[in-house]
Amino acid sequence: MKNAEPYFYVGSKEIAERVDKQYEGHKITQISDIQQWIENDHQTIENESLIATFIINLQEELVISDRHSEHVMCAGGRNVLAAGEITFSFEKETIFVSEISNQSTGYCPKPASWEIVEFVLDQLEIEHPEYFTIAYEFRYCEHCKTTNLIKEAIYECAVCGADLPAEWNFDKRK
Repeated sequence: MKNAEPYFYVGSKEIAERVDKQYEGHKITQISDIQQWIENDHQTIENESLIATFIINLQEELVISDRHSEHVMCAGGRNVLAAGEITFSFEKETIFVSEISNQSTGYCPKPASWEIVEFVLDQLEIEHPEYFTIAYEFRYCEHCKTTNLIKEAIYECAVCGADLPAEWNFDKRK
C-alpha cells in the first residue's frame, strides 16, 4: 500500500535491549490462523473475546502476540506500519474484530495508520469496525524527552507542562 508510513520504535531502551531480533509474533494470513494461535499459545478466551497485541509489519501482514507482550517484541524490533490492541470476538463458528486501537506507546502510531490496518483486515476478509474503536494521539516533548498521550485535545506535556506541537513529532526523537 503506497501511503503506509513506517514507524520506528520510540519506547524504553531497556525493553528494546530485551528484544529477540529473530522473533516475530504470529503472522495471520487467514482467519483460521487466529484459532491456531489461540490453541498453540494457550490463550484464554473470556466472555467470548480475546485481546491481543498487534502490529502490521512492513510486508503488510497482521502479526499478533499475547496482550501482555510489548509491540516491539511482537515486531522483532523492526519498524511497523501500525501497532495497537485488537479484540477478537467469537460467535458460534465466526471470529471477528470487535474492538481495535492504535494504543502503542512503543511506536506511537498516528490514527492515520488505520488505513493500512483496514487494508490488511479487508485482505483477511475478517469483519471489523469501520475505524479504530479508540484512536490515540501521541506527542513527543522535546523539552523533557517524554512521550505524551494527548487527552481532551490538550497539547501540553503531562510531565513538564511545555506546549506540545499539534502535529505528530516522534521523527524528532530519532
